[in-house]
Amino acid sequence: MKLIHSFVLMFVLILCPAFIWADTSSPEADTVGSRSSETITTPQNPVDVNSDATDVLGSALAFTPPETAPMLFRQSSHRSDKGLQNDETITVLTQHNEAEEKEAEEVGPAGPAETEPVTGQAEGETPQIPDPFAPINKAMYHFNDKLYFWVLKPTTQVYSHIAPEPLRILISNFYDNLWAPSRIINNLLQLRFKAAGNEFIRFIFNSFAGTGGLGDVATPALGIKKQEADFGQTLGHYGIGHGFYLVLPIYGPSSLRDGVGIVGDTFMHPFTYWEIYGNLTFWEGAGLFVHERVNDTSFKIGDYESFKESAIDPYVSMRDAFVQYRKRKVEESKQ
Repeated sequence: MKLIHSFVLMFVLILCPAFIWADTSSPEADTVGSRSSETITTPQNPVDVNSDATDVLGSALAFTPPETAPMLFRQSSHRSDKGLQNDETITVLTQHNEAEEKEAEEVGPAGPAETEPVTGQAEGETPQIPDPFAPINKAMYHFNDKLYFWVLKPTTQVYSHIAPEPLRILISNFYDNLWAPSRIINNLLQLRFKAAGNEFIRFIFNSFAGTGGLGDVATPALGIKKQEADFGQTLGHYGIGHGFYLVLPIYGPSSLRDGVGIVGDTFMHPFTYWEIYGNLTFWEGAGLFVHERVNDTSFKIGDYESFKESAIDPYVSMRDAFVQYRKRKVEESKQ
């Protein structure tokens, strides 16, 4: 019954906000011909919101596996720039202003002729994804945007003020260690046996020597880093395409394939079985789930704001960044 309640709640979260926030009166220009790219550098934690945030965008109020961003609310394990970090440069496609395009055309007959091949090449290199539900997806994007600024960000700021950073890092390590079974299984499914073995050793070592995963001792002591893998990536590894673009409430940018991946990863998480077979109630599980998201977001306040400021059309930029990121993760699974 608890599992049924969980899926009913997820169903309501996905459908209700679409009708509350839907606004299709002013369709945006999603198909602007030429686009330029600019880079945004965001800090990323060794325990990796990688969170591969493209996880540029924040973390989720849901159990989503690390390194599945760029989602407004996706899980990752970013730390602030005061802790151990590495930088990941994320290319975000943004649209040209119509004024710039018009100016380029007025350069002369030779101008457009010379730039046309370059534009075609750039567009050819840009991964594409069907977006047949654009009005609903845009409604979901605006819902997540309001949820971030009205609820998640204020709550996280208060939480960060109360909980010192060292404590939040320990909590982040604990939650991240619970995702190890998902990473182990998905690495096995991708036939990355060495990565699966390393992740298993890391999980055992951190669970015992790291006091239940509170400390990531496997990285400095054994030199074993986290071996990222998720079920959406596994499906892509075997040639299954995205299907179509989806913006899920709370979870953020996704696709039909990666939406199925979220469900698969959830069934690989210990919390799912503690709730079904243990004494963990639905609301206790929901509380842990929310706390994980808030704690994760505390390391990334400001990333989403920077992304919005740099993008002419945040919805389109987020969609393109998501497809690029997931394409790269699938390619990594085949190496």
